[in-house]
Amino acid sequence: MYFFLLFFYLIPTFYAAEFIVKDVNRDDNRSSTWIALPYIFSSNSTGLTTGVAGIFHGFVQPQMTLIVTAFRGEELPVNEYGSNGVVSEDRAYSKGFFVGVTGMRIPYTERFYISFLGTRAYYPNQQIYVDGSNDSVRDIESKGFTNLTPFQTQGWSNWSYLDLRYVLPIGASKTQVLPIIESRRGIAINRDHVGGGIPFITGQTMVGFKPFYQRWTADNLDPNAEINTNGLKGYIKHDNTDYPDNPSRGYSMSFKYAQDFGWSESTEAWNALEIDYTHYVELPLSSWIRHQVIALNGWTAYSPSWDKSSSIPKPDGTDSVFDKGQPPMWEGARLGGWDRMRAYDSNRFNDKAAIYGAVEYRMIPNFNPMRDQEWSPIPIDWFQAVIYAEAGRVAPQYNLNLLKDLKYDVGFSLRALAARVPVRYEMAWGSEGSTMWVMLQQPF
Repeated sequence: MYFFLLFFYLIPTFYAAEFIVKDVNRDDNRSSTWIALPYIFSSNSTGLTTGVAGIFHGFVQPQMTLIVTAFRGEELPVNEYGSNGVVSEDRAYSKGFFVGVTGMRIPYTERFYISFLGTRAYYPNQQIYVDGSNDSVRDIESKGFTNLTPFQTQGWSNWSYLDLRYVLPIGASKTQVLPIIESRRGIAINRDHVGGGIPFITGQTMVGFKPFYQRWTADNLDPNAEINTNGLKGYIKHDNTDYPDNPSRGYSMSFKYAQDFGWSESTEAWNALEIDYTHYVELPLSSWIRHQVIALNGWTAYSPSWDKSSSIPKPDGTDSVFDKGQPPMWEGARLGGWDRMRAYDSNRFNDKAAIYGAVEYRMIPNFNPMRDQEWSPIPIDWFQAVIYAEAGRVAPQYNLNLLKDLKYDVGFSLRALAARVPVRYEMAWGSEGSTMWVMLQQPF
């Protein structure tokens, strides 16, 4: 079992839409709230690790959120390598911090919003799936285990994103840029007429650009063993739900294009396409259920630049394990991690093409021991129970073979709305074992 706590590793698309939440439970109608969450966990990559995360919502602007966290792990043995293999053993500990600012309206504008997310972290035992261990054909525990074991090393994983987006003057944002969602204990009460309307005639639509940067190193293996990528992502996102943070009905969809131009220190030029669609079906309520929904998600990705016929040469002129035009394993057509195929390691599967589907049953009971937000020092509006199933695979070509020999997993989740941000604890089981996650935001 692997155990990861990833407050410090948020997905770049932190919010599906821009909106303002007004809590009708508060007599002073305050829009600001915050929470500090200490945590402790253990994993193969970090050892026993402690940290604290702070979430601050609505203090500068009513729709704006600030998230910060820092962590440190116990010392673990790490190997230093030479031309003849392991030459010495050292000890190191994981350490890092994350900062994210989301939903900030650019001053003197009405429809431009900006977010920034970035982290700097060091891990004694990073795992990377390449050179045959990254496909969907074989399990890690299958015959030929030594060839399929993930590559393990120590090093840095640093990344940052800047997200600039524009809310189009159509649909729900034609006259009022930010919808005001009135909430009672975390459930929207003024949106019965919203969700599932005609695309682009109703709902909110945004277009945006994301300059990105990421650097991954394997310090003790080889001074030159690193992967660098930087470039630009463009996207269009349409949200037609009643409450983007926890929808009851409606749908959302997005199209993304990413391009690394090979500039500066970039390891390789590459591009990738992604299409995502999610649909929500509201279920009847009862005396003890406040919210009940079926959430369905489909996602696919393809990297036109990936050329499997040739490899990126190493500095000494020999072939590397990476192909020409191949996106890094954390970009493009990849599965595994806290959002897609959650029973598997992060970026466990990556190839030229990918397909994925999931279904979740989400239920919020009436019972909430922290419902009285006037006295509670921890602003938790609801607890949610979830069960889910997922299927997907990656492949070297985009064709019907993507639907064959799918990988599957199942899991359950306990979630809470803390400081108006969903926090989720999850367990998932698949063909290679089980995985535990603690993460922010709904997976879709």
